[in-house]
Amino acid sequence: MKRIFLFLILALTFWAGRDACARIYEVGPGKALERIRSVPFDRLEPGDLVKIYYREKPYQERIILRRSGTEEEPIIIKGIPSNGRLPIIDGKFAGAAQRENWNHRGRWLIKIGDDVTGDYVRIENLVLRNANNGNFTVDSKGKHEYTANSGGVFLVKGKHVTIFNCRIYACGNGIISAYAPDVTHLTVRKCLIYGNGDFQNRKSDQEHNVYLQGTHTIVEFCRFGPPIAYGQTFKDRGLNTIIRYNWIEGGFNRQLDLVDHKEYKQAHAFVYGNVLVQGQISHNYNMIHWGGDAGHSRSGTLYFFNNTVIGKHPVTRYIDVQYSDCKVDLRNNAFIGQGKLWNYRGTLKGLHNWLSKDIQSPQEKYLGISGDNPGFMIGFKIPYFPYLGSALINNGISHVPLPVEYMPLPRGGGWKRSVVQAMDIGAYEFNPVILKKHFGSK
Repeated sequence: MKRIFLFLILALTFWAGRDACARIYEVGPGKALERIRSVPFDRLEPGDLVKIYYREKPYQERIILRRSGTEEEPIIIKGIPSNGRLPIIDGKFAGAAQRENWNHRGRWLIKIGDDVTGDYVRIENLVLRNANNGNFTVDSKGKHEYTANSGGVFLVKGKHVTIFNCRIYACGNGIISAYAPDVTHLTVRKCLIYGNGDFQNRKSDQEHNVYLQGTHTIVEFCRFGPPIAYGQTFKDRGLNTIIRYNWIEGGFNRQLDLVDHKEYKQAHAFVYGNVLVQGQISHNYNMIHWGGDAGHSRSGTLYFFNNTVIGKHPVTRYIDVQYSDCKVDLRNNAFIGQGKLWNYRGTLKGLHNWLSKDIQSPQEKYLGISGDNPGFMIGFKIPYFPYLGSALINNGISHVPLPVEYMPLPRGGGWKRSVVQAMDIGAYEFNPVILKKHFGSK
C-alpha cells in the first residue's frame, strides 16, 4: 500500500509540474500585453497558450511560429471573441518583431515554420485579412509591398497544424503551404475563406482561396466563397487529400483544382459530403479539374462520393481530367444543371449517381439515374436538401471508400448524417427526426 501511495504522489507531482510549465500570454485591452509582438513567440513551449482578445482597432502585426508543441500539448494561438466578433489581424502596414531566417518578406501575415519547423500548432478564432499586393508591410527599413502570392497563413515547415474557425479574406492566398516532407497533416476546419487573389491583376489565375501541397491534408466544415480574381476557389497539389463536408461556391474559375506535384509519384484524393456550386459568371466552365497542370500527372484516383454539384451554365463541364492515367470513381453524387459530365480523358466509373437529364454523360457507362427534378425542398433553410418523393432518397450505395458521417451547413460547420433506410444520393440525408430537431421542420 505504501508503494502504491508513493507512486500516486509522484504521478500527481509529475502532472502538476507539466501543467505548471505551460504558460498563458494574454494580449489586448487591459491585459498584460497590449501588442501581439510582445509575446515571446520564439520561446514558446508545448502547451503554451496565446490569447488574443478582440478590440475595435485591428492588430496590425505579423507572426512567425517556429516552435513546436506535441500531440498532447500543442502550441495554441487563440482569438477571444467579444459578442461574437473575432479579433482581427490586418496585414495593411503590419509589422513583425521577429526576424526571418528564411527570407519570405512580403509573403505572409502568419508564417508557420522558417528554417526550423513549427509542429503541433493550432490557430483559432481569428480574422486574417489584407496580406495582398495592394498593401504594404513595414519594418525598420521602411515599407515593402506584399507579393501577389502572399498568404494569410503561409505554412513553410510544419506537421500536424490546425487552422480552426478563422475568417480569411483579402489575401493573395488565404492559406498557402509547401509540400512534404516539410508539410504533412494540415487540418483546416470550420473556416470561412473567400475574396483572396491578385489585387493588382484581377485576371490572374495564379492565386487562390487556398493553395495546398502537403500530404494527408484534411479540409472540413468550411465555407469557401469566390476569390477576388481568376484564381481557383480551392487548389490542391497534395497527397491523400481529404475534402469533406464543405460548402464551396462561386468564383470565375474552377471550384476544385486538384492537380499534380512532381514530388509525389501517385496522389489520390477523397472528396465527399460537399456542396459545390458554380459561379454565376465564369472565366472557366470546368467545375472539377483532376490530374495535373504543371507537366506531370497526379496518376491517382479521385474518389468523389456523396456530393451535390450545381452547374450554372449550359456549357458546364463537371469533371475535367487532365491525363490518361488519372481515374475518377463517382458514387452517390447528385449533378444538377446542364452541360457535359466528363471530358472523356482518363478513366471514369461510377454507381448510384443522379444526373439532370440535360447533362450529357457517356452512354456506354452506367453511372446511375437521370431525371428532370431532383426533388429539393422549396424555401428550406438549407438549399439542395431532398424532400419526400425525391429520387435521391434511399437510392445511394452504402459501400463508399470512407464513412460519410456529417452534412455541410451553408455558412460552414455541419451536423450528423443519420441514415434511415438506405443512404441517400448527394450531400444530404433526408431524416424527419433530425430535421425537426435542428430546424423545427415537420
